[in-house]
Amino acid sequence: MAKLIGSSLFTGAISNLNANYLLMLNGNKGLTLDNILNPSSDNVKYTVNQNFRSYMMTNFNQIDVDGDGTISEDDLSNYATKLQTQGMTYNELSQLCANGGSSMSSLLDTVLSNFNEIDTNHDGRVTQNEINAYRINEEIKDVKEKYPRIDPTKMSMFYETDTSNDTSNKDDDDKVFN
Repeated sequence: MAKLIGSSLFTGAISNLNANYLLMLNGNKGLTLDNILNPSSDNVKYTVNQNFRSYMMTNFNQIDVDGDGTISEDDLSNYATKLQTQGMTYNELSQLCANGGSSMSSLLDTVLSNFNEIDTNHDGRVTQNEINAYRINEEIKDVKEKYPRIDPTKMSMFYETDTSNDTSNKDDDDKVFN
């Protein structure tokens, strides 16, 4: 299993959100729906991941909280904070983490594969804390499998051997303790 650290997954998602936003912004003061649908340059069109563009179109009104038709840096910052604190849905993780590196991909695959188990409160979102708790529980399971608990009732008797030089009473050399 990939090393699960919720903060690294969320940091990667927010980093991708910011990086793609800046690419799409392309010198404008804010990002409009038209900027997303019709990028101003081929560089933006081919550099920005299509999953991310789709995500921005779908969630435009949630991100543009003030409803002015433009996603400003403040709007994006507030939205990123909301994702950090309230968690992300399966689709949000899929779309926002699409450009992550190989370690991020492994982590993302693990979280997506176990999404319902990680989402312990069943709200349809996973948080950093839920991912971290899942990681800890998986590590505990691994340790329990590797080092099973020994049942003392199934053990043989303990013996103590007297290693002193006194050999006067050989019968006392081995004492049984119950």
